[in-house]
Amino acid sequence: MKNLHRIGILAAALAASPAFAQVAPHWYAGVGAGIGNLNASGSDLTNLSNANIDDSDKTYTVRLGYRFHPNFAVEAGYYDFGKYTFSGNTTGPGNTDVSGSFKAKSYGLSFVALAPLSDQFDIYGRVGYARSELKPNANTDNFTASREDKQNELTYGVGARWMFAKSFGVFGEWVKNDKIEIDSYMVGVDFRF
Repeated sequence: MKNLHRIGILAAALAASPAFAQVAPHWYAGVGAGIGNLNASGSDLTNLSNANIDDSDKTYTVRLGYRFHPNFAVEAGYYDFGKYTFSGNTTGPGNTDVSGSFKAKSYGLSFVALAPLSDQFDIYGRVGYARSELKPNANTDNFTASREDKQNELTYGVGARWMFAKSFGVFGEWVKNDKIEIDSYMVGVDFRF
């Protein structure tokens, strides 16, 4: 809750500051790719011994936004947070080998607070609602289990954008969802129209 309070104070300060550059309202779209890091290790798999987790994978985003004020935008986005594999042995009788994976993706709506540092460069923070889909599965020699969980959660992140031309720019961003234990670091391109 403290973070939401701080974001609200930052947004109010940005709106009240006349020193920031004036930007005309516009639509924008972006695509990006990067790396995701799962905040888990083999020791988190409590029912497995000798457990290993591949804790990084590629991540992707596609988004559409509307910057309605020099310091504020709303954005709809899709994030593919990647696929993370694990393996280990059961700790009970039989000592069975187990392997599997965990996939995560989400889509949502964010409020974006921007601090334009010049006509071409701004930094931003985002907070919003996400609908996430988690797909874990596990395999042994004789059995396969999988599920699909959907959940609502908070999404947030920070980033910077450099518009090197009137309609084209690049961004770098860190994003995370409240319940998915993945930190995603992405770079991409934005198009204004």
